[in-house]
Amino acid sequence: MTRFLQWTWPRGESYRDAMLTRLSGGSMLVALILGCGTWLACGPRLRHDDKPPPASEIPSAKIGVEVDPSKLDASHKLAADGQFKVTGLFFKNGESQDATVNVTLSQKDGATFRNYVLDLGTVKGAAAKIDMWDDGTLTIIVPDKDDPVPGFETSNKNIKAVAVEFPGATEPSTCYFGKDIVDMQIRFALCDLGGGKPPTVHFVDAQPDAPSATAPAAGAAAAPAAAAPAAQAPAAPAK
Repeated sequence: MTRFLQWTWPRGESYRDAMLTRLSGGSMLVALILGCGTWLACGPRLRHDDKPPPASEIPSAKIGVEVDPSKLDASHKLAADGQFKVTGLFFKNGESQDATVNVTLSQKDGATFRNYVLDLGTVKGAAAKIDMWDDGTLTIIVPDKDDPVPGFETSNKNIKAVAVEFPGATEPSTCYFGKDIVDMQIRFALCDLGGGKPPTVHFVDAQPDAPSATAPAAGAAAAPAAAAPAAQAPAAPAK
């Protein structure tokens, strides 16, 4: 279970200078998120020879989960640290590439928390096109090299994000969610937005609950609040 906290975005503010408020148990934390230029990666930009293929050439993601049923608990979650594979997310030359997701469990206050991190080294040279929860599309390009630093691009000029408190993290991470909830009740998430490092690719525990005016319960991915204006995504890098 991962704790999610809804960000609200002041109307008329841009991604580069907007102040975000985080509500948590009655307390309020104000944070500043800076844009990095319409590609979301704040690390090295894609080189000219890493230019992504046109979005029309990348199949839309239809995520499937491959996991050993004997390793699941009664809630259909991994009962211990381990791995599973996702299919239909990343493609290379039109063919689906198996992506490995590493899972670590931790305990706090009697509850089990799971951290799902996608190993980008298993999808080097591949690309993904994912429908996101704000009806936009996220494109991911993974360079074909060791320790790849991927590039990310959004179809929407503004994106909706929430703060996620991952197990063991010292501060919340700002995440942008995929639209679909897949097997094991998880959903795609692009996290660590607005920081000095490239965003990271995760899955998170999710529940298909209706939107709520309060912060989501632990383990439930928040649905986008209709009244909250979205964060503005950055502009494409110069070639």
